[in-house]
Amino acid sequence: MRGLFFIFTSQSHHTKKKIHILTTFTAIFFFSCSSGTGKKADTTRADSTAAVAAVYDSTLAKGRVTDSVACGAQSYALYLPSYYTISRKFPCIYFFDAHARGSLPVNSYKAAAEKYGFVLIGSNASKNGTDWQLTNEQAKALIANTRSRINIDPQRIYTSGFSGGSRVACAVAMVDGGVAGVIGCAAGAPAAGQGSQNKFDYFGIVGDHDFNLAEMQQWDLNLAENGFSHGLLTTGGTHGWATVSDFETALLWMQVNAMNEQVQTKNDSLVAAFKNDCAKRITAAKAGGEWVRVRELLEGAVSAFNGSQEAVGYKKQIQELVAGNDYQNAVAEQRQLQQVELVGQHELGQEFTTQDESWWTKKINELNQKSRNAKSKQEAQMNGRLLAYLGFVAYMNSSKAIKSGDVAQAERYLRIFKRADPKNPDVSYLAATCYMQKGNAKQAIEALNEAVVLGYNDVLQLRSDPAFSSLKNEDGFQKVITKAIANNSLK
Repeated sequence: MRGLFFIFTSQSHHTKKKIHILTTFTAIFFFSCSSGTGKKADTTRADSTAAVAAVYDSTLAKGRVTDSVACGAQSYALYLPSYYTISRKFPCIYFFDAHARGSLPVNSYKAAAEKYGFVLIGSNASKNGTDWQLTNEQAKALIANTRSRINIDPQRIYTSGFSGGSRVACAVAMVDGGVAGVIGCAAGAPAAGQGSQNKFDYFGIVGDHDFNLAEMQQWDLNLAENGFSHGLLTTGGTHGWATVSDFETALLWMQVNAMNEQVQTKNDSLVAAFKNDCAKRITAAKAGGEWVRVRELLEGAVSAFNGSQEAVGYKKQIQELVAGNDYQNAVAEQRQLQQVELVGQHELGQEFTTQDESWWTKKINELNQKSRNAKSKQEAQMNGRLLAYLGFVAYMNSSKAIKSGDVAQAERYLRIFKRADPKNPDVSYLAATCYMQKGNAKQAIEALNEAVVLGYNDVLQLRSDPAFSSLKNEDGFQKVITKAIANNSLK
């Protein structure tokens, strides 16, 4: 996921700024480009692939999640608010998960959708490793199908994603002028080689132990430099979907933007809720001495209230903050640690398949010790991110070994993965697939139980994974499914 750098250029004072993203990747997103007329100008984003029906589907379930709605060769998870009606338009969020788990974010955020009146749609097809041309076809088919069946407000279409899915969500907005905003979790810009002239609101959410933190911070700065309405929420988490609370903050931010842009009716209670949320988060960040995070929160509030009187007070707070020594010292330390982290990531990636387990045990102990003995919170978090990055590298290599049938190699990588990230349920899930390849169903179920104890909640994957097809009638496997169902809301 690394290797990204960003170059932004503007054509003139009278044209929208064009984003160019140059990467070390060769993949290109093949979404059809809009006319480049700017944000929210194109409100017929799906009409080019399928005509929007005059009569919408009144048979879709309301007030509960439908995990799989057929859409040609793919499917999607769907949540319609209990008060949804085909007689009026509703804002909509399209979700793209890194592992095609469309029902995961839909289940997690359904309460917020019910509260604020959003339709939620989660792709069960888009995932990491998919050819970009196929991703494009899947996205276009998903949007065309849902817009023909559901009364979606064309001015309030949003995309959201996690990790590689976050890049897909961003790519859709960059090249298609009908997206009002993006909520990106744990990754920023897509690995694409084409530009876009579309403007959209962007709210990023990333953990302070997420190995993509520096990327998300750079992406936020680039958006700011090019006049995008932007916000970045750094939380106390690792690489994953946003918690329900953090996602609700993003929804409040998007709605305040929509009010400011006059595509949503002004609602004083929502504005007050957003202000209160900002105040609580800023107070907590100050108390923790996290001055960079304070700046990010204030910048997000300025963007949301851009041009209005509310922005003045937040701008004044920024001026006072950046003039202080605490903030300046924090920024200087951040820059230094980012260089150390970049070198550390390169080393971990280069050494992973060449060093033995004893070397990795020593390395992991060293990183843990550095985190415990760090001179500052930023340094401790940086070492935590290096451990998380090692876990990511181990996950990728373990998955590759499992797919190739090299169980012994996969098990070795998984032992390193578990030492680096002992609370990650993916370790146990992948171990279960290894046990199935070895013909040990009992240990596979034990590993799956460990995964759900650690929070694993992807019911659809459990039921559809061919590795566990022979376990479907086993009582132990059904108990795992029950536990996963109980886990399927992010806290």
